[in-house]
Amino acid sequence: MIQRKPLRDEIQKEIVARIHDGRLAAGQRINETHLSADLGISRTPLREAMLTLAAAGFLDSDMGKGFGVPALDPTEFVDIQALLVRLVPLTISLTGAPAPGRVMELGNLLNRARLPGGQGLAPAEALFRWSWLLAEDCPNRLLRAEVLRFEGLARRYWQAAFDRGLDAGPVLQSLAGIYEMLRTRKTKEAQEAWVDHIGRFTGQARSVLVGSD
Repeated sequence: MIQRKPLRDEIQKEIVARIHDGRLAAGQRINETHLSADLGISRTPLREAMLTLAAAGFLDSDMGKGFGVPALDPTEFVDIQALLVRLVPLTISLTGAPAPGRVMELGNLLNRARLPGGQGLAPAEALFRWSWLLAEDCPNRLLRAEVLRFEGLARRYWQAAFDRGLDAGPVLQSLAGIYEMLRTRKTKEAQEAWVDHIGRFTGQARSVLVGSD
């Protein structure tokens, strides 16, 4: 339960968190009465938050039927990644070489993702945080917001792909290569490597998602 009166963005973050960790599953209709009681809020701010999330693509909204979590659609996943393959390199280009503190954060993130078993960071969470760290310093706030929105939409697909057998090792190894390029201030090479990274692993993840349907 949220202990203090929530702001709309806090409610949105909680709903998105529940989508990502599976408490609100793909294809599930949302019982607003139950969810508002669980969060300790009234249905009015809950509905306002869900309307915003529906506009951003995180929820479906159907007049007369309320809200639901969209079913997993591999085609949507590919479409999202087709946008990110252009947007993320642009954030790197506009931001330039990351500051030493940011490089350290990226390295620490990779180290946490490589820890064995339940000790480390989940691969899908690591991918999202990686993009968040890269986008955070981008001077174009609209671009930054869109990158984070699309990465948020893609996150549940990555989670599903890893859950269904996608090997996280090569994905993290690819990020490690990009990290070294950023650490040594080879931003152009990092942009090109990111394009290759998204293209290669999007195809693998899609195959896993389609094959497990």
